[in-house]
Amino acid sequence: MILAAVVAAWFVIAGVAKLLPTQAAGRRAVTVDPTWLLVARRVRGVLEVLGGLAVAAGGAVTVLDLRIPFPGLAIGLALSALAGWTVAEGFRSPIRPVRLGLAILGFALAVFFAGFRD
Repeated sequence: MILAAVVAAWFVIAGVAKLLPTQAAGRRAVTVDPTWLLVARRVRGVLEVLGGLAVAAGGAVTVLDLRIPFPGLAIGLALSALAGWTVAEGFRSPIRPVRLGLAILGFALAVFFAGFRD
């Protein structure tokens, strides 16, 4: 249950962060990301928020001991794929070590969560 709560919070927060507009940094900073990449990032953010909410719902089902089937493995694998995409995006130039480390941590959480499902 604690793992589900941590994974749910992680992916809801990470998804909301992807939905926020990116800020250009520096005096001469220019956003050079193509439009399709920005759209893909926002779609991924929406999917991460929905996945986090699904994990939270699954945790509630477990705590309440309801007999509702919950596809925890499928949701865990989907979140792993989304987190893997974030890790791959973290290797783009310029590489930001903190962002890459957080992406790897999110991937590890999703894989760990999927490993404990059915």
